[in-house]
Amino acid sequence: MKKLLITIFALGLITLGIILLFCNGKVKPVAPSTNTEFQIVNTTQDSVYVYLTLSGYPAADSTKFVQDVNGIFGCTQTGLNGMFWLYANDTVSYTSVKGFSGNISFGVAPMNCPTEAWPTGMNLFEFNLNEPQESIDISCMAGVNCILICDLIGGPAWPASNLFPNPRVLKNDTMGANTDRVGVYPYGCTNCTNTQGKQSCQTPSETPNTSPICNPTRAAGERGGLVRVKFDGYTNWKICAK
Repeated sequence: MKKLLITIFALGLITLGIILLFCNGKVKPVAPSTNTEFQIVNTTQDSVYVYLTLSGYPAADSTKFVQDVNGIFGCTQTGLNGMFWLYANDTVSYTSVKGFSGNISFGVAPMNCPTEAWPTGMNLFEFNLNEPQESIDISCMAGVNCILICDLIGGPAWPASNLFPNPRVLKNDTMGANTDRVGVYPYGCTNCTNTQGKQSCQTPSETPNTSPICNPTRAAGERGGLVRVKFDGYTNWKICAK
C-alpha cells in the first residue's frame, strides 16, 4: 500500500511539472498545420487511373515548390508526371509543406484534342495550393470525359469574382453545358471570358462567360481547410477496336 501511494504521488508531481512548464511557456504544444489539404475521392464502383502533373519551376525554386510526384498519392514515378490507381470508393490525401501546383486527370493523361478513344476530349482539375496565392478550377477547355465535384471545406473564402464571393461546391457538366458554371472553364474558353489562343481542334467552342468566374482564388497569403475532388464517373469513353 505504501509503494502504491508513493507511485501515485510521483505521478502527480510529474503531471504538475508538465502543467507548470506549459503555463510558463517553456514547453509549447505543436500548432496544427494551417496548410491546405488536398483529397481525391473515387465515388464510383470501379477503379480509375489518376494522372498527376506538377507545374515545372526553375531548379532554384525546388526548396519552395513540390517538384517530384514520388510518394504523392502512392505515385512510384519520379519527376513532374505520375499516375496511380484509385480503387472504387477509395480516398487519398496529401498536405504539402511546400507550394503544390499542377493538375489531375482521370482515365487519360492531359491532352488538348479529342481522340477516337475519348471523342469528347477530357477535363481536369487544376490547383495551386500552399503558394503565395491559392487558386483552383475544373478545366473543360479541352473537353469532358468525366464528372468532377470539388468541395471546398473550411478555411478562408474562395472568391470567384464579385458574383460568387465564396463558392464551396464546384461541378462540371457534360460536354457543351459548362458556360456559367462557377469554377469551370467551358470548352475552348482559354481565358474564361474568351477563346483567344484556343486549339483549332476545340471547335465549336462553348459560349464564353461574361464574368471571370472560372478560377476561384483566395486572398494573398490565405490558406487552410480541405480541397476535396470527387471523381463521379465517366461521361464518354470509347474503347478502340484493335
